[in-house]
Amino acid sequence: MEREEILRQEAIRLHLQGVPVKLVTQQVNRTRQWFYKWLKEFKGGSPDWYKTKSTAPKTIPAKTAEQTEQLVIDIRKRLENEPYAQKGAVSILYEFERLGVTPPSISTVNRILRRNKLLHQSEVKRLKDTEYPTYFHGVQQMDIVGPKYLKGGCRFYFFNIIDTENHYAGVYPIKNKLAKSAAASVIDFWRNYQMPDFLQMDNELSFRGSNRHPRSLGLLMRVALSNSVTPVFIPPAEPWRNGVIEKFNDNVIRYFYNTRKFKSFEDVKERAVDFSAFHNKHHRYSSQNNRTPEQLLNDITRKSPLTAEIDLNEKILVDSGRIIFIRFIRSDRKLHLLNESFIVNAELIYSYVVAEVIIDRYVLTVSRNSVLYHVFNFAMSLPLKIQYVNELLIFCPL
Repeated sequence: MEREEILRQEAIRLHLQGVPVKLVTQQVNRTRQWFYKWLKEFKGGSPDWYKTKSTAPKTIPAKTAEQTEQLVIDIRKRLENEPYAQKGAVSILYEFERLGVTPPSISTVNRILRRNKLLHQSEVKRLKDTEYPTYFHGVQQMDIVGPKYLKGGCRFYFFNIIDTENHYAGVYPIKNKLAKSAAASVIDFWRNYQMPDFLQMDNELSFRGSNRHPRSLGLLMRVALSNSVTPVFIPPAEPWRNGVIEKFNDNVIRYFYNTRKFKSFEDVKERAVDFSAFHNKHHRYSSQNNRTPEQLLNDITRKSPLTAEIDLNEKILVDSGRIIFIRFIRSDRKLHLLNESFIVNAELIYSYVVAEVIIDRYVLTVSRNSVLYHVFNFAMSLPLKIQYVNELLIFCPL
């Protein structure tokens, strides 16, 4: 018999002999709550009242319905075959909703994925441990956060942009995720701060352009390229590659959106200007010897703010420049970008490559560690005739 069971019996025996509760609890070295719990069990009349009861569930939950489990598996595999799709549990639940099917819980989805070995945890570790191209300088990172809501149901987003070298940042509330809204924010930031050499972003559709016409240049791409700024797209589903802006996004939500009550969308826009200014003037970064973004900005002898006039309602022509895609090559040797796939050298398996579209040469180059592996014909949708494109391919070799 367990010691606890002996103490329970002894406590009740003393109680039945008329010993006061205070003395009983002192003698067995237990609390009054403990005593009254077991007195209640004793009065219940069961001969085994003093015994420790099993904490195992009395019923075994039913297994997830086979149809639900198979649907989770099918959705996951389909999302994995879509280059820019998010494929986590939340994305799977969205697909359930889209199909009009009652979804299971997130924990159930994760159990199904784990049971069917679809989480690929080892692959995630491999991605983070694999050498990644980080030789770009003069980089600004940007991102869209949301949707967020105001009282009354007003929906909006935060477009955030930050310089990775001195952490000078801008916060722009926008009413939608359209490229025009993002482009206007970028233009304002470049006018009031300066232009970068590289503009780094994730694979958000409004950043890229169009799924229907994947080789066409979206408005944001045209704004960047027409001002000699090179867009850089990080690998899909790897937000940590945009770590500087991701950290800043957290600060915007934690210290701005979550701590204030806004009267209207215009109020959000006005106060976002103040928040950006406060960050740039007062936020000290340990990586910058505890100096603020504005202090480092004062050290720049040659600034390059945007001075060109840009009309977002007019077609912005682009005839040169380059677009960079950083991609991880898996065992199928496929390089995925702009809804297309290219088979690459087996030597590139399980490594990151830099895929570079050179617009005026109509080619796609693939390199690793500055070593060129492939040159593919690749013409973006520019207002030129195909015959002229082919001639340029002949007369403009790499």
